[in-house]
Amino acid sequence: MKRNIFVVALEDQQREELETLRHSDQFEVHSLLSVKAAVESPSFSFDELLDQARKKLETFDGSIDAIVAQWDFPTSVLVPILCREYGIPSPSVESVLMCEHKYWSRLEQQKVIPEVVPEFCAVDPFAEDPLSQVTLEYPFWIKPVKAFSSHLGFRIENDEQFHAAIEEIRQGIRQLGDPFNEALRHAELPSHIQEMDGNSCIAEQIVSGVQGAPEGTVYRGEFNVHGIIAQPNSVNKEIPYDRLEYPSNLPERIHREMIDVSRRFLEHIGYDNGCFNAEFMWDEENDRLWLIEVNTRISQSHSPDVAPGQSEVPRCQARWG
Repeated sequence: MKRNIFVVALEDQQREELETLRHSDQFEVHSLLSVKAAVESPSFSFDELLDQARKKLETFDGSIDAIVAQWDFPTSVLVPILCREYGIPSPSVESVLMCEHKYWSRLEQQKVIPEVVPEFCAVDPFAEDPLSQVTLEYPFWIKPVKAFSSHLGFRIENDEQFHAAIEEIRQGIRQLGDPFNEALRHAELPSHIQEMDGNSCIAEQIVSGVQGAPEGTVYRGEFNVHGIIAQPNSVNKEIPYDRLEYPSNLPERIHREMIDVSRRFLEHIGYDNGCFNAEFMWDEENDRLWLIEVNTRISQSHSPDVAPGQSEVPRCQARWG
């Protein structure tokens, strides 16, 4: 009997690639929610998407053996909730949200890997005086605790820029912050995270260098890295990166440090039965490694078709973060 794999926001290319896997004759791939609904919609309700997915699974006449996705929020949080309901191995909802919520993630990182964590602080953009909450010196970054790429992310160099950024953030943060709050209600949250919800911001120290990223899995408690990619700085000053390179040519000791840091953090938050991508910045001049973020998925933009021996992937310019 074939096993049934549900892929959230399945694309035709993904279906074709899955059919090339070994033993593909032993499973059937099904789409769960459309790309338009789960990925491309400018506004959405997390709970409504969850209900749509539940209804399709409830009416399916067969076993539900796996639920997976490659996309960012909301699919990254939909999957562990649905897997929990169907008893399918998956990371816990809390461990995923500890990576998705930028401020919560920094707090947990600070407990076990403080040496790679930039300075940061929480900012409530709707407070009467948000600037009074900032503990960093200029310049710094400010961004929502949940955002796509650099949306509503600003480099701040003075008070005037800060106040202008706060006004823009106030106008746009609820677009993603409100559905993220719906997702947060599906997990047990510490009180300080309940106070700094999806419509909050994080200010962070600015770091620079060459970006590198170990990618791998944690399966039944076993941590494994299957590769490390690098993102060399672009010669085009208008964009920070223009390609991915695999394998990474960063120093081996930096590879080992990135892997060790990733393992310690994922073990700390209890992340298991899932894949990950951990983004780092290596400041070569000061020989300092910084952790940017940990993603609870491997982006499909990191896994294109590449000819044998090819190390550069020019088309991987899609979505960073």
